[in-house]
Amino acid sequence: MNPVTKFLILIIYCILLFLFHNIFVIAFLCLLSLFIFYLNLGFSEIKKRKLILTFSFFILVLNFVFLKGDIYEKLEFSLRMVLRFLGIVFSGILFSKNDPNEFAYSLMKIGIPYRYGFTLVFTFRLVPLFDFESNIIRKAQRARGIELEGVKNILNFARYTFFPLLYSALERVDSFTQSMEGRCFGIYKTRTFYREINFGKKDYLMTAAAFIILAFSIYWRYL
Repeated sequence: MNPVTKFLILIIYCILLFLFHNIFVIAFLCLLSLFIFYLNLGFSEIKKRKLILTFSFFILVLNFVFLKGDIYEKLEFSLRMVLRFLGIVFSGILFSKNDPNEFAYSLMKIGIPYRYGFTLVFTFRLVPLFDFESNIIRKAQRARGIELEGVKNILNFARYTFFPLLYSALERVDSFTQSMEGRCFGIYKTRTFYREINFGKKDYLMTAAAFIILAFSIYWRYL
């Protein structure tokens, strides 16, 4: 499918997560996202996202402790928040596995200025790079005897992983900006494409189906 079609489906999926308040419907949507993630990337990729699962547990505990009301209401609200968070994160990771160049070219094809398209390409290219550097930093800190796993070591994780990664990110962005200025990026209003990404029949059908599901869900929610 066209990357824009996938992006529209992702947006509609996120809207559906917040449209419904029934815990079973939200759980179904979250499990659907995890199932598609498993089919495309495998269970090993889910196991690598320990930080996401740890942060989800952290969200669950904080909401349960600080919310007012009876135990059932607090637990239900906390589970809704966690399931929505997991659904959005895993569906976003799955979408980020697509070729960012194709997504940017598709946006430019429908009229988005190429400067904004390039910003998206740059963002998607940096995400796996920062993930790779984050793994290197964690391994280096473990070699020094610093424990980073688990809820008790969240402060250690922020101090010994997040801040070095932030410094590395700012350094890379600065060098990349200088490179773009040296090549006179943005001097022309339009650009040419080596390969064009077009919409096909499958894209129109999937887009129409996604909007029909959204319209039906809104009608069902407020009926």
